[in-house]
Amino acid sequence: MGKPTKQHRKKKFNYDQNRKKQWMKSKKMPTIECKQIRNAWDSTRSMQENMKEMGLATDPNKTLKVPKTKDFLITSIPGTSKKREKIEDSVPTKQYVALELEAEANIPQKRRLRLSEPETRYCIYMMERYGEDYKAMARDIKNYYQDTPKQIKAKIKAFKSIPEQYGEYLKSKGVTGTSS
Repeated sequence: MGKPTKQHRKKKFNYDQNRKKQWMKSKKMPTIECKQIRNAWDSTRSMQENMKEMGLATDPNKTLKVPKTKDFLITSIPGTSKKREKIEDSVPTKQYVALELEAEANIPQKRRLRLSEPETRYCIYMMERYGEDYKAMARDIKNYYQDTPKQIKAKIKAFKSIPEQYGEYLKSKGVTGTSS
């Protein structure tokens, strides 16, 4: 029985690609998404210099050094002392950037939790049909995913905690109650 022969296909040149344009695009500096850093950025300086001026870290391993056990052992033995590296403690000139970033990070975010439309319909159906009887909900034929009573209770609790969706349900329930 013979070995399968490898097929060597001839490389084809792609005429649709502009190689010069691709090369220029790869050399272009990336756009900075953060507006605070973008405003304080000095294009004549290197990335490390820019970040140091702003009071930001480029390498967390260098800024927050984890002490090695070997260093503890050497310094604990009397008569032996290792020269410690001199860390530059220069005050950043653009310190306002770090303060702005910190203030932005401390702003509490809005809750973005929203249930999908099928889940909201499921919760509404179960609440209208059974009220608070979660065991009966678990036995319902529309319980496709075979949720347990506790899982159904958690879904309905999540639905009630979203004011936009639950408020809309309450408004529609109030409208249907007055028109009957």
